[in-house]
Amino acid sequence: MFQKLIKKLSGPILILGSQISDSDKLTMLFPYNIEIKPPQNDSDLASWETKLKEDMKTVLFQDSRNHIAEVLAASDIDCDDLNSVCHADTMLLSNCIEEIVASAVSHHLTGTKDPEYRNGKLVISAKR
Repeated sequence: MFQKLIKKLSGPILILGSQISDSDKLTMLFPYNIEIKPPQNDSDLASWETKLKEDMKTVLFQDSRNHIAEVLAASDIDCDDLNSVCHADTMLLSNCIEEIVASAVSHHLTGTKDPEYRNGKLVISAKR
């Protein structure tokens, strides 16, 4: 089934994977194997590790922001200034966004005389 799906794809494709159990079958599907190793030079290794840590933080931050956006979208809420929330707050909010949404909507609606709606979704500020 996987091979059928792969045949439907077109153009250049990069697939990253780990913990391969049956490498013979995968070699038939993916004839090229690129192995990534850390640098051997100590100064290059330190720089590489620092960059890797920074990239991991960025990925976690983006994942958290995406999670918040998904929960808001599922609740029919638009938040145009979501990008204004700082990194630390984004990480904290992501862990409990489902619980926060109801309070945020309630706070917004009680403090706003004429709430704004766009395409059937309530528009709130990140400050709320």
